[in-house]
Amino acid sequence: MIWRRLLGYFPASLAGGLASLGAVYALTRLLSPADYGFYALALTTMGIIYTLSVTWAEAAAYRFAGAAVSREDLPSHIRTILALLACSAAIGIALMTGAILIATDPALRLALAVAMTTMALTPLVNAAQEMSRALDRVSRYTTLRMIQDLGAFTLGTFLAWQTGLGPAAPLAGLASVLGLLACIEGRRLWRESRGGQFERARVRPYLAYGVPVAIALALNIALDAGDRFLIAYFLGAEAVGVYAAGYGLADKSVGLLCIWAGAAGGPMMMAAWEREGVHGVRQASAHAASTLMLIAAPAAAGLALVAQPLSEVMIGEAMRAQAAAIIPWIALSGLINGFVLHYVSEAFQLSKRTALRAGIMVIPALANIALNIILLPRIGLMGAVYSTVACYALALVLLALASRRLIPLAWPWTDFLRVAGSCAAMAITVRLLPSLGGLPELLLKAAAGAITYGLATLVFDAAGARSALQQFATRRARSV
Repeated sequence: MIWRRLLGYFPASLAGGLASLGAVYALTRLLSPADYGFYALALTTMGIIYTLSVTWAEAAAYRFAGAAVSREDLPSHIRTILALLACSAAIGIALMTGAILIATDPALRLALAVAMTTMALTPLVNAAQEMSRALDRVSRYTTLRMIQDLGAFTLGTFLAWQTGLGPAAPLAGLASVLGLLACIEGRRLWRESRGGQFERARVRPYLAYGVPVAIALALNIALDAGDRFLIAYFLGAEAVGVYAAGYGLADKSVGLLCIWAGAAGGPMMMAAWEREGVHGVRQASAHAASTLMLIAAPAAAGLALVAQPLSEVMIGEAMRAQAAAIIPWIALSGLINGFVLHYVSEAFQLSKRTALRAGIMVIPALANIALNIILLPRIGLMGAVYSTVACYALALVLLALASRRLIPLAWPWTDFLRVAGSCAAMAITVRLLPSLGGLPELLLKAAAGAITYGLATLVFDAAGARSALQQFATRRARSV
């Protein structure tokens, strides 16, 4: 079942990956290191404010959609969510206004002002996508994500090329696409909620569930990208640009694959929990964890193996040297964060103990700030990199230990070892290949590594890959 879900969500994941990698390739060439740094700071600021002010309602839209359908009161659920999103968006806009007033550089102020416009549009689009995912409307979810990601990349790159908007250009592209999608999805949600009404009784449980989720996610963003503010303070905006280029290339590549696996595994675990309880979710979680490792681990290992030629191809010359050193470590942190966000966090969401998760995430977030303050003045950008890896590992350990008392998620170590063995075979093959430099080296090593990994997973039957292929071949044979 998880393989069918993965195939359904694959186009959205592919579109997101192409857009993220394309943005790094284009913007590191079209923007100066300082402007790219301002763009990264604006994006991080918007992410933290948006998560704190709006994401709680999106989380509630997802978590309570299934129950609303079963009780046949989805229209009232939607109307309540729309009202809460409007209030939350107003708070987000007010906070972004404060950030604009605090900023001193005109380029950063402009980027923040454009980012603020998305606060009125993103909530509607994201809530529609979350409800589509909760209700297994895979085709609609995938279509929306593809339009949003590819449209924002294309328009944002064009504006960066043809206008003088600088770091605000990609954000202007995003805002324009979100405006179109908000009109489409807003009409659909209003139509589907006909006959429903805002119900105050829903607000308390929605807040109780969603606010801790938002706090935990905001802390995760602070752990993920909050170090950029410290880098700007200690090393300057250009250093932020270099760090964001290497970080974006590695983290987005692994992160999007984790999102893909999580989009398939999360709803499956939730359905198993609601139908069968602990026994069902343990079995479903074993499939989810194995699939997440099968998909994300080779991406992290592959990025580490081709960091140098990848940076030569994808990152502008002014930023590529230091970015290449960052990529292997950030790829590792992306894998760890994938398990934090898309696996162990499910135990807290399913058990509705999201406040506990938020409290735990304070520890690695504070540790990351402390380590950055200590290491950045001493060893430069690599101090932020080492801090990120260490604190993500700390977050995973703490959350995994705490989740055992809530819902005992499975940890399929045998499958993990088989995936690790497949990655080792891939690494040996890639290391034996010559260093040609640039695109030829990247294509050669990527192709050889992918083929080796694919064959090794079939030999080891990593995460049931061989069994799944045999089942697929059997069904095809019968259909013929």
